[in-house]
Amino acid sequence: MSGTTALERDLKNFVLPEIGRLEETGDAWEPYRLIDPVGQRVEPVAIYFKDLLAADSPATTLYSYGNDLLRWWRPVNCTMSRS
Repeated sequence: MSGTTALERDLKNFVLPEIGRLEETGDAWEPYRLIDPVGQRVEPVAIYFKDLLAADSPATTLYSYGNDLLRWWRPVNCTMSRS
C-alpha cells in the first residue's frame, strides 16, 4: 500500500497481561468458572458451560474451552482498554 506508513511495534518486549482466570470449583454441576479481571463470574460463559454440561460434555471440555476463551479474551481486552 503506497503512500501509507505502517505503525512500528516493538513486539520483543510485549507482555500480554494475564487478566481473568479459569477457576476449578470442585462442584460437579459447575466444574469450572471463568472469572473476569475484577473477580466476578462471566455470566455468558457460565450459561455456555451449563449448556455444554446439559449436552453431556465432560468437565475436560469445559476446561479446554475455558482456556481457549481466556486466550481469546486477553488480547481483545488489552486492545479495548487502550481506546
